[in-house]
Amino acid sequence: MNLKKFITSRGPILALVVALLYGIFIFVIYYTGYHAMPTNMDKLPVTVVSSNQQNTKLAHQITKSLPFDTVKTGSDLTKAKKNLNNRQTYLVIHIPANFSRNVKANKPAKLNFYLNESNQTSVVSGMRSVANAIGSSVSQQVILKKGETMLTKEPLMKLQTQLQKQETLLKTKTAQEKQSIQAAPASSRAQLAAKLQQETISAKAKINNAATEGQKQIQQKATTAYAPVKNSVNVKIHTTNKVSTGLNNSMAPFISNLAIYLGSLIGALLLYGTFVKFAKLVGKYRSFALMEMAMVIIAALGALIVSATIIGMMGLAWSKLWTLWLIHGLILFGSYNFNEMLILAIGQIGTALNIFLTMIQVVAGAGMVPVATMNEFFKISHYISPMFYGIRADFNTMFGGPAIIGAMTGLEILTIAVLLVNLLIVALRKRQPMLQFEQLS
Repeated sequence: MNLKKFITSRGPILALVVALLYGIFIFVIYYTGYHAMPTNMDKLPVTVVSSNQQNTKLAHQITKSLPFDTVKTGSDLTKAKKNLNNRQTYLVIHIPANFSRNVKANKPAKLNFYLNESNQTSVVSGMRSVANAIGSSVSQQVILKKGETMLTKEPLMKLQTQLQKQETLLKTKTAQEKQSIQAAPASSRAQLAAKLQQETISAKAKINNAATEGQKQIQQKATTAYAPVKNSVNVKIHTTNKVSTGLNNSMAPFISNLAIYLGSLIGALLLYGTFVKFAKLVGKYRSFALMEMAMVIIAALGALIVSATIIGMMGLAWSKLWTLWLIHGLILFGSYNFNEMLILAIGQIGTALNIFLTMIQVVAGAGMVPVATMNEFFKISHYISPMFYGIRADFNTMFGGPAIIGAMTGLEILTIAVLLVNLLIVALRKRQPMLQFEQLS
């Protein structure tokens, strides 16, 4: 009977409503909000600046290879930088005037990328990845071009030497023929001179054709020789535990646990009010037991509805519902007790301190950055972070990974430890502090 009265009191009912509202609506807000990244990255405008007409071909190749709908081109770097600063473009690729000249001269050639880091992290990270990819691609093309040039250098020199010899022989022959014409009768000199001129023109044409054809053959041989080099490495990325495209999907475990935890933050405060009220009627130990039972019921009911909503929105297999229900039910129950510690110790004002603990868990939960990259404070904090265990279990359940037994065991141990601490606080306090807000005015 006491449990029925406790669970139907305003505190537990409001705690359930808050758990549902936070669990569902916060997930909906963030999940739909982050759907645009990186799916809509191609909507961001970028600019390619070429400072020399000789670089037009390269500028066209880069423009064609960029994965963006809007790629502006021009030759004014100052204007492009201004647009970058004004966020009218998000990446500027600059090809310097001496780029092609340096490549042909086998000198270092610079390709400049300008990035405005005063933007969202996802935008900066995406643009940096594009810059690295384009830079690697152009660098590979330059290396291959220099290799082909070096391969054709010696044959072209030999061809040039042969052509010079042919031209020298032609000049010598022409000079000898002119001397012969001068020794011939005057009546036939004009005819012989015309014939010599025609033969000289024809010989020069043959030499030029031979030069063109020889250069073409040498270039073809070099291209054929370098064809295997161009295709020597075929990159194929193999993925496991594939996650659907979109920042919202990769962040879903973090968002779901944050939403549930925020619901428990407010719910713990509401349940505390009912606990204090019933402690006066049935005693603090019995009231504490009723509060814990109410937490179990709210966690079970709230987690089921929230988990079903998450599965529906993400398009996950409904067979995962029961596992997610178990994870979210345990994380909600554990989070209630975690947030209840400071409230039981110092009253409602403990919620203000719980907000700081929530902020710590946003990092320590490892939903955005892995534990290995954290500093020592957060590496230690993640062990006592309910969100960490929930996020890890959600990753494994939603997208694949090892069994969730380890994460659930860690969360269970933490919950039992916190529950014992709460019981100890209740035992030590003769009466529960209850802040009367009207006294603050």
